[in-house]
Amino acid sequence: MMVLRVAVRLSLLSCFAVVPVAGLAQKHTPAAQKHTPARRPPLDAREQAFVAQATSDDAMQITLAKLAMAKSDNPKVRELASRIVSDHTALNLQFAKLAANTSSKGRAHGVPVGEISAMTAHLQGLRGDAFDQAFAGMMVKEHRKIMAAYEVAAKSSADDRLRTIAARGVPVLQGHLDAARALMKQGSPAEIRREEK
Repeated sequence: MMVLRVAVRLSLLSCFAVVPVAGLAQKHTPAAQKHTPARRPPLDAREQAFVAQATSDDAMQITLAKLAMAKSDNPKVRELASRIVSDHTALNLQFAKLAANTSSKGRAHGVPVGEISAMTAHLQGLRGDAFDQAFAGMMVKEHRKIMAAYEVAAKSSADDRLRTIAARGVPVLQGHLDAARALMKQGSPAEIRREEK
């Protein structure tokens, strides 16, 4: 009986002795602490300007591509427009994630809203092949402009995540550019020259 009481007391003491120590160990070990990602330093002004330009361009191209999906009867135009919506939405999500993890303040301006409205109004006034060629021409022009910005960011950004987003975006944008150029070749030479300007 005495042996049983001693055994019970020892087991109770060991429980009390272990629990607080285990609790302290959990409080002070990094693995047990809640993991919160550290905020990265802010993007510099040039990087912020690129992000603003790229996200604004994404919004513009998504708007124009949705219009093409609704108005065009050409399956190749609708296919390109669908790819543009999907790919530029994905790029925007990557930029949003990047922005959420940096402490950047402020925002540079991208494509002016008035310019987007003017392009949309121009396309809305067209039908058939004229619409398809105008849309393809806009995609060529806008993709050439934004690809240059992506290439610069991919090579010169100090932020490794931004460099990665830009580097991965270049071939996606090149695919859109190539498809838009192929669509333009289906139109008349005069339309091709006019829309590429």
